[in-house]
Amino acid sequence: MRFFNLTVSLILVAATASSAGDKVELASIEKKPSSQGVNVHPPVVSEKYEYYDICGCSEEELQCDLKQKCITWKDGRKYDSLTSWDMKWDHGYDQASETCAIRSFRPIVEITFRYPKWKRTEDAPKSLREKWDRYIQNLIVHENGHRDMVVEAANDLAHAAVQLSPASSCDDLDRNVRSLFRKSMEKLKKDQREYDEITMHGTTQGAVFP
Repeated sequence: MRFFNLTVSLILVAATASSAGDKVELASIEKKPSSQGVNVHPPVVSEKYEYYDICGCSEEELQCDLKQKCITWKDGRKYDSLTSWDMKWDHGYDQASETCAIRSFRPIVEITFRYPKWKRTEDAPKSLREKWDRYIQNLIVHENGHRDMVVEAANDLAHAAVQLSPASSCDDLDRNVRSLFRKSMEKLKKDQREYDEITMHGTTQGAVFP
């Protein structure tokens, strides 16, 4: 049994942000048929939430604080929220006298969401609270769309990996899995970009404040 860890961070954004709930809602994965004699396990997914505080008593103040405290990504652009993820996998081998094949494959995905959190006062206007809460709910919908794509990619990777032909050695087999992973991630990045283009980074889903 070998264990691998490759880390990729994705920017998953919308516009501005309310206190995001801590409810963990994992992506649903439709099981695909496994190759005969090979165990393909669905992704094991864990989620973590992190927040940065936003202060203000009006739309203008909240917007101003968001602009100052939002996340600066490595592309130089600023975003209100960020979803990063770390993918690992372990797989078992079937070793014959001259070949090595995959016997089992299990992806493990750790996802971290980062959202703004309004430190509201008790006298905050009801209309402002409702607007903020509605925004964050839509923001979460957008980010969960990104998350679901990551989990689905992990599931697809598992099923593709068990279809690999036996290699002359387990080291060669591992290289083939890593190559498959890189190709899978390139497709995922493309799909993520298209999702953001279609939704305008969550704008069409109502993830806009105010």
